[in-house]
Amino acid sequence: MKIGEKIRKRRKELKMTQADLSEGICTQAMVSRIEKKKVKPSRELMEKLAERLAVSLHYFYGEDSVESRYSKTSQLSRLIRQHLERREYESVSYLISSNEELISQAIGQDRMFFEWINGLLYAYRDGESDKALRHLLRLEEMTKNGELRIEIIDSIGNQYLRQDNYELAEKYYQKGFSIFSEWMNYEKKAKLLLNYSVCLAKQNKYNECINKVFQGLSLVISKNTLFLLGDFLYYKGYCLEKLGQKKDGLRSYKKARTIFDIQKNENYAVSIQLIIDRLEKELAEND
Repeated sequence: MKIGEKIRKRRKELKMTQADLSEGICTQAMVSRIEKKKVKPSRELMEKLAERLAVSLHYFYGEDSVESRYSKTSQLSRLIRQHLERREYESVSYLISSNEELISQAIGQDRMFFEWINGLLYAYRDGESDKALRHLLRLEEMTKNGELRIEIIDSIGNQYLRQDNYELAEKYYQKGFSIFSEWMNYEKKAKLLLNYSVCLAKQNKYNECINKVFQGLSLVISKNTLFLLGDFLYYKGYCLEKLGQKKDGLRSYKKARTIFDIQKNENYAVSIQLIIDRLEKELAEND
């Protein structure tokens, strides 16, 4: 049975119309053309259709097909990223070690992704910053373009930042910032802008820092997301305070605390409240 026939069969089993299946994924006409074997769908489209039809890709292609391996690799990458966002490096390490066979078959950008993860594990699981840097620097030379290159460059900057080598950290953040493109994922851009801001703040370059903070705020606000919004507001407050604009800084700190309250990030919310209390006391004493 061909792919189009399998899609139609599964759709009928679920009592779905072509419109139901295509909604938010592609056009109804595309589903019709696939089912009539007039077009060969991409793997990305098949992943979305398979998810809607509640089956895995090997339902269409077979367990050992390239498409099935691609789907499993994508799922593993997404899961690793979820743990990475929460800084759960032991969980990331477990996922890497328990999927060695699948990872060994990865090629191209997928392979580079797992190599990047290895570099992060050297740094944050093993505490070997120098080893992580050597690995990431080699990897950056091999990665010519794309969003992953931004992430690798950002990671290199972060390692230099951890070593208090602000000059080299800033060099790599600038490098990453210089290759931003409109099509790139906004979260990857936001992370680099935040780390760049932190680096500038540690060098007391408050005017330059706040410039990057405003770019970060503009980016996340344009996407209508709370992602890193609290962090950018905090550094806005920090820079304004250091520049002598304490009242404006206080307002930014309060906004940051509100965001962290919404996100139930108690540690950050409590830390910022202490800053707010101190600043309010200082302002009251000066009135």
